[in-house]
Amino acid sequence: GHEHECLINLSESLIGTYRISQPGSSVATSLSAGETQSKCVGILEVRQKQFRLTPIPLKQVRSFVMNDISLSNPPDGGNVIDPEDPDVEEKITCMLINKVKDMISEARDKQKAQVENADRARGDNSWLKELERQSKYKLSKPDHVLIRLKVEHMGLPTLNKQRFGARFVKEVGNPDDILLFHRKRKEPANSTSDTKSSRARLQVPIAPEELEDTN
Repeated sequence: GHEHECLINLSESLIGTYRISQPGSSVATSLSAGETQSKCVGILEVRQKQFRLTPIPLKQVRSFVMNDISLSNPPDGGNVIDPEDPDVEEKITCMLINKVKDMISEARDKQKAQVENADRARGDNSWLKELERQSKYKLSKPDHVLIRLKVEHMGLPTLNKQRFGARFVKEVGNPDDILLFHRKRKEPANSTSDTKSSRARLQVPIAPEELEDTN
């Protein structure tokens, strides 16, 4: 496997003897948070003991936005949906449509900025521009973006994802996979405060210099 997130800029290793660049995947290969970052490749120049890495933002990449929403706790002070309401599915659909429309707008703004950054990075580099001009492969339907909305639906019904996505087939590249429904994880009834605090401590990384005190 490999890391999907693009961290192209060089970072120093923990022991300080080498540098690390993580180009990640050049396109979004999964609908995960690590794929939402801008995609880049890099030109590495080496001369004797010196080197330089120049990031080149990619333009032929579909813009991807990922977000979360809770139906049991609507954003912006929205009305709480009653699961006993006969129009519950219609209200859920309306809420999610508005959220997805906002995400599509965000993704298009992001795509526009991505192209501008790519053009700025290329500057007057004539061979890069010529290489791009000769490219045989162009992004199909470049105005189609990728959207992933994780929906917490505790106590409320889910929607048919394909039927919902059909509304956005002319705008989104993954209409069948826009929505991802999930339930909020419940804490065990017998969970004590000590157990919760232990879990919280496990989630905090321990710096190397603190290991001796821990042992």
